[in-house]
Amino acid sequence: MQSVTNPQGKGLQTPTSVNTVGGESRRNTQKRRRIEVALWFVGMLVFIVTCVIMHFHPRPYAIDLSSTHAVQDMHLPAWLIFILSIPSIINNPFPGEEILIALVAGFLLIGLIRHLRKLPSLTWFMSGIFLAVTVASSAGLNALLDIIVGRPRPDPRIDHIHLYTPLVPYPTYPSGHAEHDVVFYGCLLYLSLNKAVREWKYYWIVVIFQIYAVFDLLDIGYSRIYDGDHWLTDVLGGYLEGALYLFFFIFLYRWATDWIVRRRQKKMDEKKAIAG
Repeated sequence: MQSVTNPQGKGLQTPTSVNTVGGESRRNTQKRRRIEVALWFVGMLVFIVTCVIMHFHPRPYAIDLSSTHAVQDMHLPAWLIFILSIPSIINNPFPGEEILIALVAGFLLIGLIRHLRKLPSLTWFMSGIFLAVTVASSAGLNALLDIIVGRPRPDPRIDHIHLYTPLVPYPTYPSGHAEHDVVFYGCLLYLSLNKAVREWKYYWIVVIFQIYAVFDLLDIGYSRIYDGDHWLTDVLGGYLEGALYLFFFIFLYRWATDWIVRRRQKKMDEKKAIAG
């Protein structure tokens, strides 16, 4: 990957009082992060409140029933229904886990090959670790929250809706599929939007993936409601939960990369001082 501001294609630059490791303005970044932190805490408060409400009122609301009936009563052609169901299918535990393992292994393998060839490899290693830790830990937290909230899944025998998948006897709030897709594809979109990738001459290949990622994020909620697996409020809760996890781990990723680059630069400066 070639970059005008980073011709060696390292992706990460030495942080200064003016620029971050990504080559962005530190002043603008600090202003943006203050807003992000404030919004994150507001979102967390809203999410906690919704979890408490769902715990004490697990039955579907009027908007849940009406939205499910509206989605399932739409007369769409079979081929379109199949396309709209793809996000739910590929983000089931299987093959979702295999896709994650393959991507993480790919990042780490590329990093290892570049390291052996004496090429910059830190970005690839960091990306693989970031993706694995973020998605795996968020999945575990989602499962724990589902159990704590304890909202039962839609039941066609009680709620008079269609269920197009086997009934899963597992709590439903917040939606694990919606949460997983926000975290998984959000991580990949974040990694694909850094300065080095944007200036790659084959960036059009990345754009194709980005278009699918956006489609998946927008469609996963619809597909879960259409299948009868989740209520609208489950999906909205999953989106919010995923966004909170995603931004938290992005903050950790930024902090970790900044710390690593600063530490490496400090060691290089010490070696130069000794050699000089």
